[in-house]
Amino acid sequence: MKYFSLMCLTLCVVACGATFSLASNEDTQKDSVRPATIAVLPFVMHTTETDSHIQKGVVTMLHTRLAWPDQVNVIPEQKITQVLNQLDSDNRNQMIEKVAEQTDSRYVLDGSITQLAGSFSIDAVVYDILNKQHMTFFEQSDNSDELIDKISRIAANINKEVFDRTTTDWEKIEQERQARRNELRRQNPEHLMQNPQWQQTRESPGWKIWKYLF
Repeated sequence: MKYFSLMCLTLCVVACGATFSLASNEDTQKDSVRPATIAVLPFVMHTTETDSHIQKGVVTMLHTRLAWPDQVNVIPEQKITQVLNQLDSDNRNQMIEKVAEQTDSRYVLDGSITQLAGSFSIDAVVYDILNKQHMTFFEQSDNSDELIDKISRIAANINKEVFDRTTTDWEKIEQERQARRNELRRQNPEHLMQNPQWQQTRESPGWKIWKYLF
């Protein structure tokens, strides 16, 4: 009788263990197919022009370009605003931490636009909160009319480098890069002979460790 009870207990434990293992595997699979989440912070503006409409346009465009059905969810602007309104500090590192925490975002995109004479410098940083790393992106615009196109290029690079998504804008950028490589190869054949692998180098910023580890 004791032997029979022991067998029943053993079978029960094994069955429960198998059920738990199966449930764990299902949870892991769900996590692997769960869409990535990214929060876009309002860009810091260092310009002499009207900042509000440029800042609003930049955020709206990034939302449109980065949203990817079933793959990438962009946190709504209203939710970001609610979180930022609760903060009593302008510390960008704190903003990134709080926005990521309260919106459950894997990635946070921050950036700035700086006007230098008549040109504009656009700097963007994507923070990977889970892995404590970041990737930087940069474009320069000769005038305000080119800002929209430059933001599209940054979005295309983020889509490819962060989410491995190929877009029409990315293909255009790659074509331009290939054209530049071909022109350099035509103008500098001796460099090509000395460095046969030079044109295979990717123009990618790559991930770097985030020094602000909260």
